[in-house]
Amino acid sequence: MRRSDGTTWRRSGAWVTGFVTPTPDNGMPIRWRLAIAFAAAAAAVFALGSWLFISGLSSAQLGVIDSQLALQLSQAGTYLNAGGQSGAPATAANSASGEYLVQVIDATGHVRGASADAGTVPLVTPGELRQARHGRISVSQMVNDENTRITAAPLASHPGWTAIAGVSLEAFDSTMSQAARELAAGGGCFIVIACAGAYGLARAALSPVERLRRQVAALSERDGEAGLEVPATRDEIAALAATMNDLLGRLRRALSRQRAFVADASHELRTPLAVLRGELELASRPGRSREALAAAVHSAAAEADRLARITTDLLLLARSDEDQLSLRLEQAEVRPLLARSAELAGPRLAEAGLSCRIDAPAALRARIDPDRIREAVDNLLDNALRYAPAGSVIVLTARVSGPDLEIEVEDDGPGFPADFLAHAFERFRRPDSGRGRDQGGAGLGLAIVQAIAVAHGGVAAARNKPDGGAVVGLRLPHAARF
Repeated sequence: MRRSDGTTWRRSGAWVTGFVTPTPDNGMPIRWRLAIAFAAAAAAVFALGSWLFISGLSSAQLGVIDSQLALQLSQAGTYLNAGGQSGAPATAANSASGEYLVQVIDATGHVRGASADAGTVPLVTPGELRQARHGRISVSQMVNDENTRITAAPLASHPGWTAIAGVSLEAFDSTMSQAARELAAGGGCFIVIACAGAYGLARAALSPVERLRRQVAALSERDGEAGLEVPATRDEIAALAATMNDLLGRLRRALSRQRAFVADASHELRTPLAVLRGELELASRPGRSREALAAAVHSAAAEADRLARITTDLLLLARSDEDQLSLRLEQAEVRPLLARSAELAGPRLAEAGLSCRIDAPAALRARIDPDRIREAVDNLLDNALRYAPAGSVIVLTARVSGPDLEIEVEDDGPGFPADFLAHAFERFRRPDSGRGRDQGGAGLGLAIVQAIAVAHGGVAAARNKPDGGAVVGLRLPHAARF
């Protein structure tokens, strides 16, 4: 974001540092899973529909049969002997021979009249007979090894007596069996067609995804700006292709940053390693004086310290990239923290002919990690000390801006080159005037300042003063306390 005074605040982000290699999936392809799932759903729906159809057909058929049996019950009185007296069962002359079974049962449970094939044993059980004396009932049961539909009801002309009519369900069973077979055959064909259709639709729908997969598989990290072909359909597949192109672009940029980081780190480490090796080789030559050996050891120790600083800085930046830069937040006084940094830099300030002034309220406290903030201030002070002219004053400032804490280091040096200011916090970036090993360091100091600021949820800033000099600092949101 950009402040009103022209400062550009830079917030670092987390970068993916490599391509993701998919693992092969040996499971069933999606199109087959969709086809099988659709076929299973179609089978379930067809089975439910078939059951409802068979149930409805059965109920309708039995309703028709029961109506016909009810008509037979209305004519049951014709099967009685004259006057309905006891004696041998009578047979009606006008009965439908062999089609219906009709019985008339008296109150004691004896058959008083029956059709030719009905026999003298009641067609219903005693319990069903008791129910029939109070209202009409219909049951299906086996009679003479044949499935039979039976209806029983009170005989209107003889209170306490019961009329029974029955008919074979052979035609009914045949009809229901044929309907079930035809439904099963039709259902099988329907499910096969549904499965094939679902497979075809799934394959057609997933073919653009398969095409994208092949294009991604064919990509290489060295393909430059090559990307995926975005269909002109403006649908979800096109959106997926566009999103994947955007992801590929971010991955390429992250990979490029990683390669540049490794290359720069190798370059920075190569120089002190070469110097260290040269000093050790010179020290190992015979005939060297004690003073020369001591100078070589001192120079080697200095290069070793530089190597240690660079590797420590690289480790800190690597942890910040992975959001693993640990903080120990506490309420700390800010002014003593700045004073400690100035005190430790005192010998170097005196050697360079510089002085340091601290501008911070004595009561200012903040919720920060004191060690990390000290490290950031030390880097900023080291940067200012390197460029400030002799006789000038370096100012360490801490102030409150709303709920935020701002810490800045100001010097009267030449400031940042205009084309470098936007890249001041990038790793291994140094202005041309600071490319020398003795002047510019490794180019990691400001990058570390930014990483510490981001770890606190804040941002780092750099700007040039109108009258010359540079101001570099960090802003920590909701950290200030009095």
